[in-house]
Amino acid sequence: MSKSRGVPLRLTASDVERFWPHVIVTDTCAIWAGACGGDAYGRFALRDNGRQRTVTPHQVAAVLAWGPLAAGATVLHDCDIRLCVRTGPGHVRVASQAENMRHAVQRGRARRPRPGFVDERGEVGLTRAIQDAMRASPDRSSAGLARVLRDVVAAGDPLRHQLRLFDASEGQLSGSVSSSAPLAAASW
Repeated sequence: MSKSRGVPLRLTASDVERFWPHVIVTDTCAIWAGACGGDAYGRFALRDNGRQRTVTPHQVAAVLAWGPLAAGATVLHDCDIRLCVRTGPGHVRVASQAENMRHAVQRGRARRPRPGFVDERGEVGLTRAIQDAMRASPDRSSAGLARVLRDVVAAGDPLRHQLRLFDASEGQLSGSVSSSAPLAAASW
């Protein structure tokens, strides 16, 4: 849930200048490499109207991309990477909290009434693993960093050892059976 409580985020030029050095850009996501909280989301400290304020980096990215957010709006991750600050299709976008909750249920990230298919290392463990792997990668190209990200996320998938029924590599199920292909008989 958004912790901004409807207080608009005001960024100074200094805030923006401090923000970007903490972002690692890959071919897929742009990963926050700065501070993180116990909820596995990044943290970015700034001064707003003379007061110290801590916000999530994806909130900062959204404000930089689209301007001030409407009261009650939240920012969600279509890519399911909590550290992502890329504001493009399939990544960070502005939505309502109700849509954010529906999104979590659809993606199997809802915690209750039953757990979804979440990373075996836990949310904070995944965040730390991503940041550590990004920092340690000898291949600093955006394609190389995207491979590192993919491999780190895959390493915690609780279903990684199971065979996939359908190929969902392009984000959609594409396992339709051709009428000309014979079906193999079950061997059990």
